[in-house]
Amino acid sequence: MSVSSQDTPRPRAVVAIEAAACVVFLVLIAMLAARVWHGSRGLTAWLVLAPAALLGYFVADVATGLVHWFCDRFFEEGSPVVGRLLIFPFRDHHRDPRAMTRHGFLELTGNSCLASSPVLAAALAVPLGLFLDAALFVFTLAVVATNLFHGWAHAERPPRLAAWLQARGLVLAPAVHDVHHSHGGRGAYCVTNGWANRWLDGLRVFERLETGLTALGVPATRVE
Repeated sequence: MSVSSQDTPRPRAVVAIEAAACVVFLVLIAMLAARVWHGSRGLTAWLVLAPAALLGYFVADVATGLVHWFCDRFFEEGSPVVGRLLIFPFRDHHRDPRAMTRHGFLELTGNSCLASSPVLAAALAVPLGLFLDAALFVFTLAVVATNLFHGWAHAERPPRLAAWLQARGLVLAPAVHDVHHSHGGRGAYCVTNGWANRWLDGLRVFERLETGLTALGVPATRVE
């Protein structure tokens, strides 16, 4: 089994930051959950929760796909600031796709908690209404869980619950994600549940975005 450079011991400061981010995220998401629960009074209010949840889950798939595409296709591992923190993990994943199956919960979710917490804090500062609150609740949970879903898609033997969810298309299934790795890292970028891949790839959204950014002088790179 190959050993990824992601398997090397991580600095304690990074681990501490990730742990703190997870704690902050849990506090904020609990506050948002309480606001959703408080606003869910009466049958009419509950009728908005299902479409809001579906929207939040779908948008999370699109959002994670955009991040995945950008980090696969732009900048370099040695780029200042973003190179080591953001670009490197995505490129290293293509060198050793199963490395993430050897990572712990904190390593898989810490960065997502760090990125999602400011969004939650900003949302909690203003009244959004039940629909947007519920959609944001599901969106942020899905974003934080995406690396878990992604890791399950690479696992030789995913947990029983994960396999059940994969079989029903509720989280990223191995067959759906294999398209990305079998096409040289092009296409099928969405890794939360993969629902958006058919639409985004069919409309060549990422290809068009890449063409636009390269026309603006942002050099694209190639994942080997």
